[in-house]
Amino acid sequence: MLGIYLHIPYCKTLCPYCDFVKERSRTHVPDAFVAAVCQEIGAFEGPRQAESVFFGGGTPSMLSEAGLEAILEALHRRFDLAGAEITLEANPDDVTDDLVQHWHRAGINRVSLGVQSFEEKVLRYLGRRHDANSARRACDIVGNRFDTWSLDLIFGAPPVEAWAATLDEAVAIGPPHLSAYNLTYEVGTPFEKRADQAIPDDIALQMFREAEERLVGFDHYEISNYAKPGHQSRHNLIYWRNEDYAGFGTGAYSYIDGVRARNAVTTDEYLRNPGEKTEAEAIDDNATRLETLIQHFRLEVGMEKDYYQQRFGHPVEEDYGTVLNELYDRGLLAQDASRIWPTPEGFYLNNEIGLAIIQ
Repeated sequence: MLGIYLHIPYCKTLCPYCDFVKERSRTHVPDAFVAAVCQEIGAFEGPRQAESVFFGGGTPSMLSEAGLEAILEALHRRFDLAGAEITLEANPDDVTDDLVQHWHRAGINRVSLGVQSFEEKVLRYLGRRHDANSARRACDIVGNRFDTWSLDLIFGAPPVEAWAATLDEAVAIGPPHLSAYNLTYEVGTPFEKRADQAIPDDIALQMFREAEERLVGFDHYEISNYAKPGHQSRHNLIYWRNEDYAGFGTGAYSYIDGVRARNAVTTDEYLRNPGEKTEAEAIDDNATRLETLIQHFRLEVGMEKDYYQQRFGHPVEEDYGTVLNELYDRGLLAQDASRIWPTPEGFYLNNEIGLAIIQ
């Protein structure tokens, strides 16, 4: 089952911490870009059955009603989307009753709201274009229309003391799904010059644990993600299981049949030849096994041993028995007859698992 990702690169304002492919537009997503995405979808050669669709960005909520409908129609012509999870990322400032009703009618069945914080000082530090009241209003509108939706938060921005109140408010709002990411100061972003303001690792770990403690009623099913029963992100689970996905739009990645490829990273290039791959790399079997193991250990449930056996034709212990035993001894992984999973300590120190497996 294929995952489908559509990258909509346009934003009304550019958040200074974001290192995704993006460009500024004060209005809707241009018709020329919508046409290019539809052209790329129509020319796609690959599987037909799709498990999920994810409109990411950028700011997909800037799509006009006609633009969203055109892309969804192109997807339905090319793929079998019966029962698929179809997610659209949204900025709280864009959310209105009428627009959300349109998303629902068009076939979107999951919305991911980029709230980031309910504290005004944090939002200003992050350069967000919405305020806390806009975020609350958007949560109310989306929650009244969608049974499945997600609220995205960022921790680590000053004042760090505001994190607890944001978590408590998120619990009170009660989204079915919630993501909590540590703020990073990426090279090439305006925040690169503020890297000295990054919180120490021990404070970041403390805030990570605080999220786990305060998000009562949520299953902490992945390092940065929490869900109520039945509301895990089906699309993101494809990434975490290292399974196949197709990417459409500027800079979008695909991973199909062991080949990882990327579209042009500027929209001008993309519009000239939608879907042309500027990068393509065949991932060998050793790297695939390695990435599959590391990604699964980001999940609370870890990996079924039968899954590895069926996918790669032999037991996981045959490839990684020595390092797995070391990680059991260090208390970072645990196992039973059918499954291997990260311990609570392995969840907190997940990078240690990946580093050990790579070495």
